[in-house]
Amino acid sequence: MATTDIIYLVKNNLLYFQMWTEVEILQESFSWRGSNLHLLKGRPPHKLSNDTDTEDDDMLSSSQSLEFILPINMSQYKENFLTLECLSQIFSQFCSPSTERILLAIINDDGTIVYYFIYKGVRKPKRN
Repeated sequence: MATTDIIYLVKNNLLYFQMWTEVEILQESFSWRGSNLHLLKGRPPHKLSNDTDTEDDDMLSSSQSLEFILPINMSQYKENFLTLECLSQIFSQFCSPSTERILLAIINDDGTIVYYFIYKGVRKPKRN
């Protein structure tokens, strides 16, 4: 799958299936191991996880609900394409300094998309 196909597949999935708003493709690209990576940003319709235990989670500011998404192909994921160096550069060059995580969108050959959080630094595990 071409890079542009992957980007638009994730964008359309977020807009029309996941019901996100304000989804856009960032203009800057990042060259890594012969591939150009693009980030998307958007706002989910609800909080994506229970990272915080505060009672005012519904009162989050709109800037906190902005998420960055990194779409990659499954073959790139299997080839150990993403390294700590790559992720560090993505966080420092494309995300705002307050960004603590990005959403990794892994696209399979059949068009299936799975999403995983990638955190900046080490995170304490969630309590269930």
